[in-house]
Amino acid sequence: MWKIESYKASWREALEIFRNDIGLLLLVSLRTLMSVYRSLLHAWFLPITLLVGLVLSLPLLLGSFYTVLVARAARPSMEPKNCAYWQRLVFVDWYLFFGVLILESKSSYLATHAQHSWGITILWYAYDVLARLFFVSGKFWLPGTEALGTMLMFLSPFLILVVLFMLDSEKTIMASLQAVGRAFLMLAYNYPFFLLLYAFFRLILSAGYLSSMVLDPYIPQIGLFGWFFFLFVLYPYWVCVITNFYVKRLHEQLSWYYWR
Repeated sequence: MWKIESYKASWREALEIFRNDIGLLLLVSLRTLMSVYRSLLHAWFLPITLLVGLVLSLPLLLGSFYTVLVARAARPSMEPKNCAYWQRLVFVDWYLFFGVLILESKSSYLATHAQHSWGITILWYAYDVLARLFFVSGKFWLPGTEALGTMLMFLSPFLILVVLFMLDSEKTIMASLQAVGRAFLMLAYNYPFFLLLYAFFRLILSAGYLSSMVLDPYIPQIGLFGWFFFLFVLYPYWVCVITNFYVKRLHEQLSWYYWR
């Protein structure tokens, strides 16, 4: 009973935040984005990582490392985010990469074999529903953004929350599993906020994609500009918004995620 009342209260608070505080959150996230740019100037391996991902055509690896990189730059830290801050290895990159790799491979396997077995068909529909609920499905919500391909998975607030909780946890397998559970709880407790925010962001992406399709005959470089704007402005800003909301709700609901 207490859990149900907690969910109701949290959902009301999440809706109130979206209705009353979304403007302030977006403005604060702009300032966070500026600090991300300043911090990434010290991440000497960023150009190397991007180049390797592009040369080897590994979008999953590129997306995983880039998501962790931006989240690590956006999250509050008592340490100065200089070269020493970035020199320490962070295994969250590989956790996210292999996790997303498993999600994508399972999705492809279930979709391919769904017609051959009732059991696999049920699993496929269960996976499809969960992927949509967790915003992991790249072919759901609003049309016109499928061209982003694998990067659509990394728009999921759930995956970004997993990264943020992992960055604030010990670097052990058990702590990483607990971080996934905490990310699930934060998404569940604040689902209305993430639902509205994600739909709004996908609407912006769809409008941008359709605009580029219309302008492409007149401005051939519009597609390249769109990718640049998405990777270096929109996506980092999206991670900043999720990060600031994460910090706010973690402060307000700390005992809900870290219990003894």
